[in-house]
Amino acid sequence: MKDGVKAIVGKTISSVVVGCNQKDPQNQVFLVFDDGTHFEFWGPNFSCAGGVDIGDQTKVINYIKKLGGSVTKIHPR
Repeated sequence: MKDGVKAIVGKTISSVVVGCNQKDPQNQVFLVFDDGTHFEFWGPNFSCAGGVDIGDQTKVINYIKKLGGSVTKIHPR
């Protein structure tokens, strides 16, 4: 994953826009921030959780590891 994701730390999300296309990028999620900027996640095959979960960074890291994955980057506030 590109390092651009670290630029969203500390921003306030004002809306989320989801797009679906027949051609690439097939799935898009835009985080729109209250400062007039946005960030896009895209790819051919990804899904989101069913809701917002309770848990801090440690819980997220443990969940990734429990599923056999590894944390590749953490961008702190």
